[in-house]
Amino acid sequence: MKTLLKIKDLPFFLFLLGVFFMPFNSYEGIAVLGEFKRDSCVLFFLLAGFFVFIRRKIAFPISSQYFNVFLLILVYFLLTGLLNIYDINDYYFKATSGVSRFLRQYVSLIISSLFSICVFYNILKKYDIKYVFLKIRKVILYSLIIVSIYSTLEFFIVKLGFDNLLSVIEVFNYFPFTRVNIDWTTKRMSSVTFESPALATYLLSISGWMFSYLLTEKKGLKKYLPILFTIILCFLSGSRAGFFIILVQILVFVLYTIKDKKYNRIFVNTFLSLITLGTISFLVFHKPIIQYTYSKIISFKTDDEVHALSNKSRFGIQYAMFQVFLKNPIKGTGYGLQAFESKELYPDWAVENNWEFRLKYLNEEVKSFPPGYNIYLRLLSETGIIGFMLFVFFLFMILLWCYNKAFIKQGEQTIIPLVITISMVGFVINWLKVDTFRIYFFWVCFVLIIMFQSQIKSKYESKKNNNVNSSL
Repeated sequence: MKTLLKIKDLPFFLFLLGVFFMPFNSYEGIAVLGEFKRDSCVLFFLLAGFFVFIRRKIAFPISSQYFNVFLLILVYFLLTGLLNIYDINDYYFKATSGVSRFLRQYVSLIISSLFSICVFYNILKKYDIKYVFLKIRKVILYSLIIVSIYSTLEFFIVKLGFDNLLSVIEVFNYFPFTRVNIDWTTKRMSSVTFESPALATYLLSISGWMFSYLLTEKKGLKKYLPILFTIILCFLSGSRAGFFIILVQILVFVLYTIKDKKYNRIFVNTFLSLITLGTISFLVFHKPIIQYTYSKIISFKTDDEVHALSNKSRFGIQYAMFQVFLKNPIKGTGYGLQAFESKELYPDWAVENNWEFRLKYLNEEVKSFPPGYNIYLRLLSETGIIGFMLFVFFLFMILLWCYNKAFIKQGEQTIIPLVITISMVGFVINWLKVDTFRIYFFWVCFVLIIMFQSQIKSKYESKKNNNVNSSL
């Protein structure tokens, strides 16, 4: 019986392993997986999916309006390829045809989203949502501990010059999916991820889960350390947008604790502690704090010494995508195909004296396509105003659910919706700087929304039936 139970729970165990290894992507990856090559978590999700699909009892959450709306989005994205079929046949860039690029990008979208939804849903629906939430949160905490240990060593090496710790941090080369890479040029911290923005994305993805410890733990280090390390690591990553998003997520958390009388004392104690700590820190380190804040404010300029090239590339690509949208406002270029049109529209101020365009984005010998840096502009250019509005409506439905479940209701039953809300707010803002659907924590939260709705409905119907039976 115990053996059978272990086999039964194997997909859930593999799913949790995938959650644990989400940030671990600093290794070179598996080339055959294409754009998924660095995503170590995908290996566990694929294996979990294998065990799910061989049972031949695949359930789809077709009763969920959120899932159905997303299916409509997928259908329309496919339709954009058919609407642009004549142009697609003429596309050719980086030794890739338009048809090949469209099919690859659409398959990537299906794997990132629909496959993830189906695997996660079929694995998690067997368990109570509170049990799932606590298990995922515990695994995230364990993962954050490893990330924090690496980051601490990296901080002492990069920021404080403790080069003698290099031999210690090299031990992480033996950790799965991890290769030690110290950024001596910009001295930005990336921990076990492949770059500092990836570390910031991971931290904003888990922040809501770590914030919840303030509400569920009565006392001890476990109550405060998860949120403290999340904020500090995001700050040290050097990601301007990432740290801003964390601040917005903190604001959402504060608004929640203010509205719920049960957590008012937690808010007051935390707020006073932060004010005290912040005041002391400013008095002691006011000069570096002012200099750092000023440097971050001016770092968005295209003539900033440190971030000039990055800003020019990012803003130039976004400008070109908007121009593509203006040329194709209704049907777009077809999902995944904006680069074929954008390459002719990059502004001179972004391309001139910019090695990123010369050596990467416009270099035919480099097979990887330039990133879009903004999913909303990408969808405008690739799927037109209709595809864009469908996606915005989808996000609006999710955020409306979050508001109704986390802020309208009171009590402990709102903690899981609060975590989902903080996460979703972070994802929506983060998509202003990334253009990929490979945000796996988004799909985890999305499935939790579906599960929350389904289990609440089941409990209501069960209670209703019991009342009917008792009356009979």
